[in-house]
Amino acid sequence: MRLAVISDIHSNMEALTAVLEDISKNKIDKTISLGDNIGYGPEPEEVILELEKRSILSVLGNHELAFLDDQYLKTFNPYARKALEINRRLISPHGQAFIESLPPYLVKYDARFVHGVPPDFIGKYIIKLADKALEHIMCDLSQRVSFVGHTHQSRIYMYSNGKLKTKKLRKMTFSLAKTSRYIINTGSVGQPRDGYNEAKYVIWDSEQNTVESRHIAYDCQKASEKIKKAGIPKRYADQLIKASVKTSY
Repeated sequence: MRLAVISDIHSNMEALTAVLEDISKNKIDKTISLGDNIGYGPEPEEVILELEKRSILSVLGNHELAFLDDQYLKTFNPYARKALEINRRLISPHGQAFIESLPPYLVKYDARFVHGVPPDFIGKYIIKLADKALEHIMCDLSQRVSFVGHTHQSRIYMYSNGKLKTKKLRKMTFSLAKTSRYIINTGSVGQPRDGYNEAKYVIWDSEQNTVESRHIAYDCQKASEKIKKAGIPKRYADQLIKASVKTSY
């Protein structure tokens, strides 16, 4: 099984189109999205329709949760809240039904898929967890491999022989030991926050026991202009051009 795992598209059709083109060249069997398909960007409906068209399964992200829950939306910073309020106006009843159908997590192909932190936390950041807390989570999971998004950063967490190690994923292929447990943070397709403005996703080969981090160039200038034209806060347009711009979550 060769599985593409994408996350945090954030209504960026330019980035998603480039990633899907790359996926089509890599003999992928299935694709799963880890949520936050909407927010920050100007084309949430188009993203949703593309995921449906390609039968891409998705879990619920914190931006989808905020779309559905006004009280949760109030916890967002003012810029993210404004961007999502604009997204709400751009999403049809059909798109809303798609969002309402999303599960909090998926277990497929002997792996777990969740937006924030396993087993089922949507809005929690894995980078903010203490090592001991993360070790307990990894030990308790029934699945040896899990995939998360939310941080917009590409990392791999490895637990073996009572020790936790963390490694940043760049443009590389990482071999998974059969005796270790892993959480793979895929990075963001449409709103990178790791200093590199390409769209990110990973390919998991369950037979070869490898995870490949893919960095895909796309027309980020065009995507940035669309954000500004939609009236979404300029910081999210700037983020696409210079991925190292600091942006609050």
